[in-house]
Amino acid sequence: MRLAGLDFETANQNFGSICSAGCVLLEDGETVEEKEWLIRPHRRLDRMHGACYAVHGISWYDLRDAPEFSAVWPVLRRMLVNADAVVMHNAPFDLGHLRSVLTLYGLPPAGFDYVCSLALSRALLPDLETHALDAVAAHFGIEFCHHDALEDAAACATIAHRLGIPENFLRRFDYSPDPV
Repeated sequence: MRLAGLDFETANQNFGSICSAGCVLLEDGETVEEKEWLIRPHRRLDRMHGACYAVHGISWYDLRDAPEFSAVWPVLRRMLVNADAVVMHNAPFDLGHLRSVLTLYGLPPAGFDYVCSLALSRALLPDLETHALDAVAAHFGIEFCHHDALEDAAACATIAHRLGIPENFLRRFDYSPDPV
């Protein structure tokens, strides 16, 4: 199975304020492609919130020369739609930001199957004390730098690969811009 791990870090609490993206493609558990981007949020959302900086350590100065999301979307989209499933830990968070930024830039339609590794680990590992990404990764002996988008994406995909994905956990993300 070909899995794409996906993770976003954000500049603030506004949906669409993505400031970093990581995507890892696994083929039968082995990394075949990985990409990480620093992303300058859209000018309407580019305020860097201190609480977000405290989590991921990305500052406005790190982003001043970074491309906006619309420039990285073609490569990221290709990676996502070519996977059998996209894996995110707390998928509603990442998908909410993705839908918002796609709408903000009026980007072309996209659709893919996805699974939430948080929901998957809660269902298949009920005895864990917490199902936070770092705790689930530790359960599997996965070492990574938490809140680094690329490393979080790799951890998500690896967790889903190790747990397996029951068919009833797959969901569908479809985005189409509103007709004008």
